[in-house]
Amino acid sequence: MRRHILKLTLAFIIILVGSTMVVDAIKLSNEPVGDLHAKRGGQLNLCAFDFPKSFNAMVDGTLYSHEVFDLVYDTLMTVNDNTLGYEPLIAKSLETSADKKEFTVKIDPRAKWADGKPITADDILFTFDTIMNPKNMTSIERMFYSRFNRPKKIDQYTVKFIAKTVHYNNLIAIAGFTVLPKHLFEGKDFNKSFSMSLPPGSGPYTLSEVKEGRYYVLTRRKNYWADQLPYHLGMYNFERIKYKVIRDDNVAFEAFKRGDFDIFDSIDGKRWATEANSEHFQKNWIVKQKIHNYAPYGFFGLAINMRKPMFQDLRVRQALAYLLDRKTIIAKLEYNEYKPLTSYWPYLYGNQAANFPMNYDPVKAKQLLKEAGYNRLDSDGYLINQKGERLEFTIYYAKDTDEKRYTLYADTCKQAGVKVNLELLSWATLTKKTDEYKFDMVSIGWTASLFGEPEQLWHSKHANEVGGSNLTGYKNPEVDRLIDSMPPIYDAAERNQIIKKIDALIYRDVPYVLTWTDDSSRIFYKNIFGMPKTVFPKYSTGAISYWWYDPVKIKRYQEAVKKKKALPAESVEIYYDKLAK
Repeated sequence: MRRHILKLTLAFIIILVGSTMVVDAIKLSNEPVGDLHAKRGGQLNLCAFDFPKSFNAMVDGTLYSHEVFDLVYDTLMTVNDNTLGYEPLIAKSLETSADKKEFTVKIDPRAKWADGKPITADDILFTFDTIMNPKNMTSIERMFYSRFNRPKKIDQYTVKFIAKTVHYNNLIAIAGFTVLPKHLFEGKDFNKSFSMSLPPGSGPYTLSEVKEGRYYVLTRRKNYWADQLPYHLGMYNFERIKYKVIRDDNVAFEAFKRGDFDIFDSIDGKRWATEANSEHFQKNWIVKQKIHNYAPYGFFGLAINMRKPMFQDLRVRQALAYLLDRKTIIAKLEYNEYKPLTSYWPYLYGNQAANFPMNYDPVKAKQLLKEAGYNRLDSDGYLINQKGERLEFTIYYAKDTDEKRYTLYADTCKQAGVKVNLELLSWATLTKKTDEYKFDMVSIGWTASLFGEPEQLWHSKHANEVGGSNLTGYKNPEVDRLIDSMPPIYDAAERNQIIKKIDALIYRDVPYVLTWTDDSSRIFYKNIFGMPKTVFPKYSTGAISYWWYDPVKIKRYQEAVKKKKALPAESVEIYYDKLAK
């Protein structure tokens, strides 16, 4: 499993799971995370492993879409990646009523769109209406903002949100509300008009160039209104950011070593252990680092479409979990750089065991399948039930490097009489199939957020929502009850105890064949960057937001490569706690 290093700050990418933070009132931090000595300029060259289906992240909420969208459009507030305190952005203040149901937003009158027009209450109301329009494919955002009535416009720069019920995440949802320019979005098809282009927004960059399927470019705005806000000092330093699409992971890595890309983060265990040994690494022209900070990490696995009749029997799903030989795959293919997953919230447990491990056990798997009615073999040697239906399914995956892992899984399944087909898809095709639930099993990873919640992935009311996150169609009344008990609980420790109960129930039901995880971030990069002394902030992996090109290092790098000389070695293991002192 790879953790994406190039994502922005934690901000409010609404992607995943349990909250670990208490938020009762806005506490402004005003403490810069960026380095005040950072220099601006240059083009950052990055690799994208697929082209976004749409750059409109409210419609296509995938990682690459969000990386672009969140640099083009600002939120009302943002979160300090070192302190978790709030930072003013479009909103200069956000006041909460004593009953925790009313949220008054005061827009900073300095806040401007790229064309110089002011950001007003009308933009906020338009964005809310756009999200709540059932014709728009905004189901994830709609889940969060359906908890509120339509905002009230108090004046040009003041809006009041009124929640229907108390919820610990309401303040987070309002602070993280992305505002769209009404005058540029109004009257257009929100689902289709902004797939391959985005109107300029209020953020630090614009999407300036797109060659569909090949590359896309972000250009820094010279008139970014929030440039001199205290929190933004030392941030957003690259003049241009170019993403070139190379779908083959190995081809992309070779291109990185040639110098086509500046940063590379698609680093599995094998690559980390065996492929970082060329002259570029030996002479420290490329830096190899593993960062240990407090950025939350999610889970990775094979999502099982429980809407399919063959997967509705728990014993079948359990058998499929017991047929994945995680330890062998981790040892042979990942050089023991990962550990088996036993939780959907692994970061809540630290070094403690979460749930009972479902280790490879073909004998137990066969017994479970027999109990589920698969007790005969067809002429090809595969299990069939009393209706003569073969236990056969297809796994979709979007990364070519996953093929070896799932080939081993298909082999162990075959030995147990289960037919597994593998199919590599583009990310756009895969997300379309998952949006429409047209899959058997799909390889997918969920990036964790400090500000997520379990409802999005696990509540039954989202099981058949088109484009939603409950990919597996998971339904469990007890899980629903526990999720529904959480909104009025503002104590994070108490909520986390509930999440652990939810975790145990979901783990028992096996909606995913969980694979493996890692609590660190691996990265390769050219030895040309300036960066904060901790490399990444405490709670994020924000190279785009916080790094810069260091002219001295660039000159040193160029001379070293030209003369075939080594550069001074950098530390491989980076520990935030040690460097932050």
